Amino acid sequence: DITAKAIIRKMARLASFYNCKWFVLYVQTPDEGPDKIALDRQRYLINNFKLATELGAEEIIKISSKKIAKTIAEVAEQREITTICIGKPRFNLFTFIIATNTFNELLNKLKLLDIDIIILS
Repeated sequence: DITAKAIIRKMARLASFYNCKWFVLYVQTPDEGPDKIALDRQRYLINNFKLATELGAEEIIKISSKKIAKTIAEVAEQREITTICIGKPRFNLFTFIIATNTFNELLNKLKLLDIDIIILS
């Protein structure tokens, strides 16, 4: 069970260890518009973005898109990102997520771009 804050902290440590820039990417789906998510969830996002900035994130990238995997791959390619870190989902849904089209699509796109993916736990 890993939280966004823990992922951000781990990413900051990894970037420091490798002496490299790091970014936070938030792909906002149509279901996550400001008028569609609760105020506490909006604060949660803002606090995570603030933490990332405080820990040295080069930039917080926010993009609205229905196609999460495609957007992640496009941003990684445009920014010449070589490694993507994501958190292991909570509640043992990891197996379920691997089976989903979005995750498989992301893996396939990243493989074509020669981009590594690290799953933090």
